Amino acid sequence: MKKQLKNMHIASLELFLIAAENENFSVTAEYLNITPAAVSRSIRRLEDKIGFDLFSRTTRQVKLTREGRIYYKKCSEILDMLNNAEHFIKTEKNTIGGKLKISVPETFFNYKISPFLANFSEEYPYLKLDFYITNRNIDFVAEEYDLSVRLIRENTKLEAFLIKKNLFNATTGLYASPNYLAKNGMITCPSELKYHKCINFSLSQNNKRFQWVSLNKDTIKDTINNSQIQIFDSIQSTKFLALNDGGIVQLFNFSVQEELQQNELIEILPDYKQENNWKFCFLYPSAYKKSIKLKVFIDYFAKKLT
Repeated sequence: MKKQLKNMHIASLELFLIAAENENFSVTAEYLNITPAAVSRSIRRLEDKIGFDLFSRTTRQVKLTREGRIYYKKCSEILDMLNNAEHFIKTEKNTIGGKLKISVPETFFNYKISPFLANFSEEYPYLKLDFYITNRNIDFVAEEYDLSVRLIRENTKLEAFLIKKNLFNATTGLYASPNYLAKNGMITCPSELKYHKCINFSLSQNNKRFQWVSLNKDTIKDTINNSQIQIFDSIQSTKFLALNDGGIVQLFNFSVQEELQQNELIEILPDYKQENNWKFCFLYPSAYKKSIKLKVFIDYFAKKLT
């Protein structure tokens, strides 16, 4: 049965239903703007697939067989169910409205949310989305956010009222421009970083620096104080500084794929890279767990990103 369904097109069933209602292949052909021969071939292919005749044919008329009448009744019910399901889903999507207030880090929005946002908005045209692009930790209660995307360690303890949905591990690498490396030399081990310009990214909210980690789990952040320029709050700006030969930068792998392909950036110390114990996650208050508008957003993007 599964094989039959796999090879059977809904259009063939719809053609059969029209032919059955008219019991006339010429009328059916005129209605569908095709030839009577095309109708006859389609019906014959359908009969071959299901294994019995749907019509008895003479030179003067075409009549449904007993099996054809039963098949017509069942196909009508099935297609009605499909049409009702389609109508229900479209109606449900069109009735999901309101507004979501969402906090998202800059890089995540640019590379993981933005590519899918146009299609999501088309599916849910009445749902308004307010994105606040920030790397800082927000206050769900005071600032009344519905959802936040955050980078969280596995063992991080969250406030009791928050629900976490993991998306994917945050893998990072070290990168520099070809011009910078031609001028300053390639790096072969982490200890050499102290002789180079290392572009630091920090959050102004708590002056917290984004740590650099190597394969042996040695934290290198204390040895990268030799950069004249430190970037606060915009990790994208650190990438542009590196592209302009400003030094070595640590970035999420997904944010530099185009630059690597175009040879605008080169990965440093790839053999020392490890998958960080950080994950990108959705966070939202447990009070909103039954919110339909929140659920459709989380389900849609979780499916795209995991």
